[in-house]
Amino acid sequence: MSKKTPSNTPLKANCSLSPIILHKSPAAESPQRNLTGPPRVCRDIIADIYNNIQSWNSLHIKGCSILKQISSLKANEPRLYTSELEEYTNQLDIVVSGLKKNYIAFQLLNSQVEAFSKLPNVSEPVFFSLKSAKILELFQFICEAYEKEFKVKQCVLENIAHSTSKSEAMFLAAYWTHQLNISDNVTFKLESLLVESNHRPIK
Repeated sequence: MSKKTPSNTPLKANCSLSPIILHKSPAAESPQRNLTGPPRVCRDIIADIYNNIQSWNSLHIKGCSILKQISSLKANEPRLYTSELEEYTNQLDIVVSGLKKNYIAFQLLNSQVEAFSKLPNVSEPVFFSLKSAKILELFQFICEAYEKEFKVKQCVLENIAHSTSKSEAMFLAAYWTHQLNISDNVTFKLESLLVESNHRPIK
């Protein structure tokens, strides 16, 4: 896997976006397919966070498409709550319910890594240059960013249908799309985990 960090290009309110793109799961890419013990446990958790982010990205994009439709309706009739608007709002609610599963998964993964870092039989470093404490720090940073972003999604869902102007609706759509809590720093830390999990430490 390339160590190059993918860019996180600012997104426009029309919901054309570039979510975090991770080219390979560590489980698929790793040359150490016969890992055992704590390194295997840790690499499996990293693979889980990779898969969770892929699911998140898919739902995020779907939500952008729905919000584009809602913003279009609000541009024409900002104060009316039509049956078409209700349908799109229900679709967005389904997306947010899916993202809630990702949110819960991030919390679980965070607790798993915290427990992993306390295991008595973990040899250091776990991977090429990462000790368990550093892995925990990276995981906490990533998971907390997505947990904060989920609250943004909830906020947009709760307010977009009740917005009273085109500008308010466009702001909420952009608020969803930009994912301000998921910065380049989050991407860099995630790539660090993915790259390092493909290498055993040199003893």
